[in-house]
Amino acid sequence: MKTRPLLTCLLVLFLPPLAIGAQESTLPHNDKGDTIVLTAEEIRAMKALKMPDVLNHVPGVKAGDSSVSIHGSLKVKVFVDGRPINDPTSTHGGVNWDLVFPDEVERIEILRGKGGLAYGQDASGGIILITTRRKRQVSGKVKTYAGNFGTHSVNASTGISFGKVSGGVNGGYEGTDGYNVNNDKKRWQTGIKVDYAPHESTNGFGFSADMLHDERGLPGQPKYSTPFSRKESRNAALALRAELWRWTTQTAYNEGYTHNTDKSMGLDRTLRVSKIGQDLSTTFKTSKRGHLICGAAFSWDRAEGDSFDDQQEYGASLFAAQTLAWPEVSTTLTAGLRGNYHSVFDNTLNPEIKAVYKKPTWRLTGSYSRTQNIPSFYQRYNETSSTRPNPNLTMEKADNFSLAFSATPHKAFSFSLTGFFNLLSDRITYVTGGKGIGWYQNFGKVIYVGWDGAFSLKMTETLEFKGAYTYLEAKDKKTRLWIPGKARHTSNLTLLWHPFSPLSLVAVGTYSSTVSRNKANTKTVPDYVIADLRAEYAFKRWSLFAEVKNIFDKTYYYADGLLAPPLTWLVGLEWKI
Repeated sequence: MKTRPLLTCLLVLFLPPLAIGAQESTLPHNDKGDTIVLTAEEIRAMKALKMPDVLNHVPGVKAGDSSVSIHGSLKVKVFVDGRPINDPTSTHGGVNWDLVFPDEVERIEILRGKGGLAYGQDASGGIILITTRRKRQVSGKVKTYAGNFGTHSVNASTGISFGKVSGGVNGGYEGTDGYNVNNDKKRWQTGIKVDYAPHESTNGFGFSADMLHDERGLPGQPKYSTPFSRKESRNAALALRAELWRWTTQTAYNEGYTHNTDKSMGLDRTLRVSKIGQDLSTTFKTSKRGHLICGAAFSWDRAEGDSFDDQQEYGASLFAAQTLAWPEVSTTLTAGLRGNYHSVFDNTLNPEIKAVYKKPTWRLTGSYSRTQNIPSFYQRYNETSSTRPNPNLTMEKADNFSLAFSATPHKAFSFSLTGFFNLLSDRITYVTGGKGIGWYQNFGKVIYVGWDGAFSLKMTETLEFKGAYTYLEAKDKKTRLWIPGKARHTSNLTLLWHPFSPLSLVAVGTYSSTVSRNKANTKTVPDYVIADLRAEYAFKRWSLFAEVKNIFDKTYYYADGLLAPPLTWLVGLEWKI
């Protein structure tokens, strides 16, 4: 009987490789270590309209309209109910946040600086797992809002559940004239989801399909504006997922298309990227103290465009991780190894180890992981009016160390502290050259070192303070010069106030220190402090909401030098079935 777990694991490892990384169900649930978890209650309390506004409350995490970074790394994999929502045509693993909305989310788990063991390459920053709520018997909503700069949006969704089967459809549109010349955008989104769950403890089978269509202007940097630069993009994502007994399998297909034009420069470029993957993984007990996770993965990528020859790449990997627990000494240890093969870049062997010491009111976690980031087709071959291609990019390698402490000394107060040290070899970053035109380059060895902290203080049943701070040093190991686009200090302070039953108010203050704009550190983007306010008045099935960003109309710039929005506001209405 003792040989069965070993035989089962060997069977998994030698089956035809199947997917894009193991999913959440294969990970141990008894001990989350230093993983940050946001519950549905915490998410709803933020009254955020979009996912980046939720994630920006998390220490070490910085999210934008189509991006997310953890401890300075933009290589973060994001999954919604097990399916990847990263944009295959993006430069840095960008995320299609419009595929999920905060009021649909049941739970968010954030693995900072780890997760590559189970989820594969391109995850040096970490992993974000988003779980949505299962549909009730009949549910639905319509949400619409409008604001300054011609901003307007409407989205609707409906769902139904019959016993073990549930499903839903959704769709929406958002548009704005923009706050700058050539800063307009239009975006359409639609999706469908069907689930079959024979038991409460498993998801059974699930299918989802989502599509996005985006048209926008690219204004460029203030000094080097690009008033005629346009971008059209289309993205499609399909996923088929099944859980049977101890097995989890998923087939995923992602396709992205971009069309960049600039009539003033005679630029007309297209890029299409397709990604197919499958996975198979399983978890089982190996002894009274532990369990083993193992699996296999395969992926195939294709890129085609009008300025380069068609490219095809594929990869395969095997992984296994053993977890052992000693409750008598409050300790858990997890160690694993992942082997990766790639048709173009180096083959790799990546270890990951984590130790947790847990007491009723506090927890100490230490971890180490190694992973690789493959330069995207977009970084290598895409061309716009401000970006030139670089097909000679090499793979980026990352070794991540962290030590985290979290405590809840009182039911109304909790805090956490995390120290991290990340060593990146051949780091890929965008470097601006003359006339505002840049390209992606490998930087040699780069060190990210720092710490972050967060606290939550519930003053009364209706008033709560939350705060987060990150200190980051990002330097080239050889020259000791600062890496472009990385702020040394970032922080935010959030006030959540529920003065009476229908009304909720959320105030957020954000600070970011000066960042370097170029490799020589001779150009900088100034520091800034901004404040946002959100409000909601909910009654029965209706809710009125409003949002004001950059309340004091501060002029500031993003880390890449682009002009950030001035004061913006919107008001809206939501109706739920």
